[in-house]
Amino acid sequence: MLTFFRINSIFQVITLLALLLGLKMIYIGSKLPLLTYELEWMLIGEKQNEGLKLYSEILTQVGPLSSFVYRTIDLWAGKSQFIYETIASILIFIQTLYFVFITNRRNLFNEKNYIAGLIFLVLINASFDFLKLSPALLANTFVLMALNSTLRQIEKREGVGDDVFEAGLFLGIATLFHLPSFILLAWAVLVLFLYTSVNLRQTFMVILGFIMPIFFVYLYFYFNDQAEYFNDVWLFHLSYSFDFTLLSLRDILGSFVLPMAVGFFGIIRVLRGQRYNSFQNRSHQLIIVTAIFSLISFFVSGQYTPSNMIYMIAPLAFFCAGFFIHAKKMLIPEILFLLFFILTIFVSITGAKPFLGIFQNGLANFRVIESNLKPQYQGKRIFVTGQHIDAYKTNAMATGYLSWSLAKKDFENPNNYLSLSNIYNNFKKDMPEVIIDRENVIPAIFKNIPELRAKYKTAEKGIYVLI
Repeated sequence: MLTFFRINSIFQVITLLALLLGLKMIYIGSKLPLLTYELEWMLIGEKQNEGLKLYSEILTQVGPLSSFVYRTIDLWAGKSQFIYETIASILIFIQTLYFVFITNRRNLFNEKNYIAGLIFLVLINASFDFLKLSPALLANTFVLMALNSTLRQIEKREGVGDDVFEAGLFLGIATLFHLPSFILLAWAVLVLFLYTSVNLRQTFMVILGFIMPIFFVYLYFYFNDQAEYFNDVWLFHLSYSFDFTLLSLRDILGSFVLPMAVGFFGIIRVLRGQRYNSFQNRSHQLIIVTAIFSLISFFVSGQYTPSNMIYMIAPLAFFCAGFFIHAKKMLIPEILFLLFFILTIFVSITGAKPFLGIFQNGLANFRVIESNLKPQYQGKRIFVTGQHIDAYKTNAMATGYLSWSLAKKDFENPNNYLSLSNIYNNFKKDMPEVIIDRENVIPAIFKNIPELRAKYKTAEKGIYVLI
């Protein structure tokens, strides 16, 4: 397989597409597990199309451009898991080809080949949640563009040009899809200082390019009287917790331990390469720095799932490719790659579903389970307090309280006038037919808002039905 992908021709593009489709065929007949944050993306699109405003009425920390994508999909496909995953697959294929373009156009290896693209495609199948249309996957397209733009500046013999502005622009757009991408602005400035003759004016151009798309989106919210919510709920709302559960650690290690091991040995082989020129050596060091900042971006994300480590895929793919490219014998690297491919895909499949009697139950704490609501509450517009939003899979969601980490600031402060006002206004605009109170916060809310209490009767403990 490696020998075939060493050839630089259009047939390799077709083969990569066939490989992607073949990997997708594994799940034919049994869908990928639906994840809670995936359901949240679908609900974001649905609620926007119902007329609710992002961040003021729809409480979520998903970026504005990602929310726009989900809204567009919901317009013509609704909450179709198949459509979301199909669009994700198309995006993955585009990113794979673009990564091949980067490695070949920038001459990162001494030979033009498709091995880096092959490894990229394998690694992005290392966990089944990489195959979801996540904000991080959407942003990764622009992160790759920023990587290419930065490498182009290092490659220039006449020095850094004013088109360095592009690097900041792409990172600004990526941030509007996935907020933790802002960390990569520091990466761009650092590597330009380390590996180019960038001056202060050009550095400010990078920063200006980063700020510009965010500023234009801010203006959109400002002229719609939503700027305060845009700032408080999304732009300046980072997670300050470091909450690694054992399950999250297991999922991440399961997906990345083998690629990181191969990537580590690939770094050694690439850096010891004797035939690389000065530009190539600097580019290889830049990619190592990229991996470091990708990890930092992951840690500030606040949601420790494999899909939020997607920025690591490109650096890992490059050095894993280097490991196989620099192998001296023909048969051994082919065997090693075959083992690498089989083990990586096997971990991904067994994380998603039982396979050959093995089931790892990957991302167990994020899987949407079938709702256990009684029949009389099914098919209603419901509101659920707490993190578990599984009931929204088969029932319409009322109100825009999507993210409980944001919503609880209102519901856990029943004596605060502003919190009560927010709850009353949100309920009045989108009144739930059924309230499922898993956090036991509704009684205190009803006590302080008698008008709201009069509209509901207690059906059973923790469940309130609109009269």
